Amino acid sequence: MSSTVQICNLALTKVGAARITSLSDGSKQAGLLAAIFDMMRDAELAAHPWSFGVTRVEIPASSTAPAFGWGYAYPLPSDFIKAVQVGDDWSFYDSGPDGALFEFESIDDTPAILTDQASPLQLRYVRRVTNPGLFPALFAEALACRLAANSVESLTQNLGKREQAWVEYKDAVRQARRANAIERPPQRVPDSSWVRAMTLGTEG
Repeated sequence: MSSTVQICNLALTKVGAARITSLSDGSKQAGLLAAIFDMMRDAELAAHPWSFGVTRVEIPASSTAPAFGWGYAYPLPSDFIKAVQVGDDWSFYDSGPDGALFEFESIDDTPAILTDQASPLQLRYVRRVTNPGLFPALFAEALACRLAANSVESLTQNLGKREQAWVEYKDAVRQARRANAIERPPQRVPDSSWVRAMTLGTEG
């Protein structure tokens, strides 16, 4: 199990900087990592549908319907990072304005999914995982590499180390995604709206 300080110290080791005892120990490196840790964690979570971060919920419709174009608005969960599946449709399909089955907008300043699908809406999404003890080892390694790449210039003023840190990050991400794919069973991916339209056209 990882901790925030362990992940940060792994990042600091990669750039050749002194380790910290906490994110509030008063050191330059602690202050820098404290400022970017949450943002880098969320960015890494958003970069891929990590199985440890995916969850599913049923969301009731908002009492405020969209002004036009869609029948329902569904407020996003507070820990929402990235959609994986909305109803029967995967988020990397049908998300454009033409032939879309849902869109992401705001209703009353609240991020929401707009759709014609009736309540409750089934949603699978990557959630914000704030407990580093839940991070798989390879995800923690990838996050440490991202932290290193984003902090090395401020800590060392060495552009060469910065470039090397990004190379190491890309390698760590490849390994983490490969392991994540092995852990997940084969996923059924529905046809896109374009494929469905072509199929219907052919049948007609």
